Amino acid sequence: MSEQDNGFEDEEEWDPDFANELMGQTLLVGITYVDPEGEFLRRLQVFGTVTAAEEGSGITIRQESSDEPFVIAPILSAIEYAAPGVYQLSDSDVVVEDPDFTALFTVTSPHRH
Repeated sequence: MSEQDNGFEDEEEWDPDFANELMGQTLLVGITYVDPEGEFLRRLQVFGTVTAAEEGSGITIRQESSDEPFVIAPILSAIEYAAPGVYQLSDSDVVVEDPDFTALFTVTSPHRH
């Protein structure tokens, strides 16, 4: 499958070693949605185990809460080693202790005509 087929653009050089390091590790993802003017719309947090990390198809996480897969863009520069500690997910009572990695994304909604 080419990058055009899945909607992911080649925004950075892929690091296969780091991608392999993510496999089987826990990842806490925070996604903030904003409108075209940058005003906050909503926040989504996902926690789970990385089951796939592929340049063309993204990073797949098996969610701890539902066992459902969740795919994020293959932007490895957004992923960092997590600081040890307890993380409270904002939209639930779920508490995550010592995740291996964290990732933060901001998604801007398009202008509507």
